[in-house]
Amino acid sequence: MGVVVLLSAGLVPLIAPGAARAASAAVQATSITTPYLDSVGIAATPDGKGYWEVGIDGGVFTFGDATFYGSLPGAGVSVSDIVGIAATPDGKGYWLYGADGGVFTFGDAGFYGSVPGVLGTAAPHPITDMVPTADGKGYWMVGSDGGVFTFGDAAFYGSLPGAGIVPNQARVAQSETYFAYVASSGTFLQPTPGGGGYWIADSTGDVYPFGDAQFYGSLPGVLGSAIAKPGVRSNDVATGHAANVPVTAFVATPDGHGYWMASTDGSVFAFGDAGFHGSLPGVGIDVPPVTITGFTRPSTVSVQIPTATVTDMVPTPDGGGYWLASLNGGVFAFGDAGFYGSVPAIPGAVLHSVASGS
Repeated sequence: MGVVVLLSAGLVPLIAPGAARAASAAVQATSITTPYLDSVGIAATPDGKGYWEVGIDGGVFTFGDATFYGSLPGAGVSVSDIVGIAATPDGKGYWLYGADGGVFTFGDAGFYGSVPGVLGTAAPHPITDMVPTADGKGYWMVGSDGGVFTFGDAAFYGSLPGAGIVPNQARVAQSETYFAYVASSGTFLQPTPGGGGYWIADSTGDVYPFGDAQFYGSLPGVLGSAIAKPGVRSNDVATGHAANVPVTAFVATPDGHGYWMASTDGSVFAFGDAGFHGSLPGVGIDVPPVTITGFTRPSTVSVQIPTATVTDMVPTPDGGGYWLASLNGGVFAFGDAGFYGSVPAIPGAVLHSVASGS
């Protein structure tokens, strides 16, 4: 699918929430082939006193007590489909993973396999999330269709295709134009603390539990419908800022009794024992929405993506706060999350992302 992205001027987060300045940027147009909004990832160190950020080219930036163990450009590897970073349990390494299911290891991160290594080809549906097991000796990967791949000691408990579920159905039915904007079709996976199950969520805010994972709520209504389970109402929605933009992050609480979701405008939704510690709209930061500017059948859609679009979220070790990361590498800290820096605050630094087409 060809996508024309217009990069609009947006907020540049430099310090803690509530402080942001406007940035002037010329509107650019570029043709891209990997328009996934989770292309900028963030991972926290075990003590929560630092974090890593990664861009679409596998470039890694470190902040606080996060140690640099290498990057793809530094290793002479040229790619343009990295969609996330995951830290090892001791924080002495990390994995980078691509939309094709490829896995790159740095530091003490072990290689336990990849989708191309198993299938002999790229993932049939782009990989949009990867999470390591508690001991770091394996990992789960999930595709945009909700298909799950397990490696190392990661156990398989089911998948959306196996359950006959197609994610993002409300969005497909809602608007062909909106569905054509494939950046909204992310799917996420979070394991339970003991590794006996996991949740799969999609960009509409639907949540599907597998194994010993419990259901604590979802974002139905205009974005989807709650999973059919006893006691779950069809209008079981979070209270607060309405999510009318795609969900781009889904993370579980440390004890596995709840989870958070974050959407492109920095709205945060808390379920179960997940505490609400703030959101960008809540502190008066207005991230312009991702908007569609044109659609041509059958394969071209024009969208406008602000540089401050929120792409990822990571909680603090005790669950008393969280960080939000934006498309240009900006970081917003809430609750007990400390602010240790961001890419826009580094003179001359550029985190390559889908929006810039670089």
